[in-house]
Amino acid sequence: MSIPPKIRIALLARFDSLIAEGKTILDSAEIIPAKYDYSEVTRRQYETAASYKKLDWPKYVEWRTKSATLLSSILPKEHVHRSSADGFPGLTPSDSNMQWALSLLRGIKDDFEAGFLDQLSSLIEAEIAADYMGQAERLLTDGKPGKFDHVPAAVLGGAVLEKALRLLCTQQQPAVPLIGGNGEPKTFNPLIDDLKRVGVFNELKAKQLRAWADIRNKAAHGEFDQFTRNDVEQMLAGISHFLADHAK
Repeated sequence: MSIPPKIRIALLARFDSLIAEGKTILDSAEIIPAKYDYSEVTRRQYETAASYKKLDWPKYVEWRTKSATLLSSILPKEHVHRSSADGFPGLTPSDSNMQWALSLLRGIKDDFEAGFLDQLSSLIEAEIAADYMGQAERLLTDGKPGKFDHVPAAVLGGAVLEKALRLLCTQQQPAVPLIGGNGEPKTFNPLIDDLKRVGVFNELKAKQLRAWADIRNKAAHGEFDQFTRNDVEQMLAGISHFLADHAK
């Protein structure tokens, strides 16, 4: 799934802006000359401190903060350069650090522009889904049986599943329409039927998905006596396996 054109343009513009801003900070840095002393023994001067560029500290911190925000938002946790992005907030204001940071920004921008991060949106969606599934599982773990804590867990898990099905539809070639013939967004069962029809999964998996969708719908409409805590536990475990198999 490619990054939408408007978002791509905005991100590339942000890269260009930060690269230009960083270069300006580097080029306008004050050059502190080297320090020398005189040796009575050798009758020669010797260097006690090398020359260096003194960056404008406030401007550097602002630039570093904005750059860290961009990189952390654009690089998934498992990306090979994510650790470098995570280290941005700790970069001290030195000439070498600034040159390294600018080179990293240029490199990531080039990869992004060339299409090597086109799966970024899918990876981000997968991370978000994993976070929400974790929240749903904690609702069950931290809750008490008989207190209906499993109801919001069912609603949250169902929302994650529906989002995943919609994403799968957009990833097909050609994409499966998300809008039905009545002009309204498709609900759970039509999405499941369409994805089964194009071969994303078989009828057995479709039946499981319909069962989980039914639990979500009953939870959302107050039919709490129509499903149990154990049903929700099995539902969340099944959705997690489904995401692992299909949300790539």
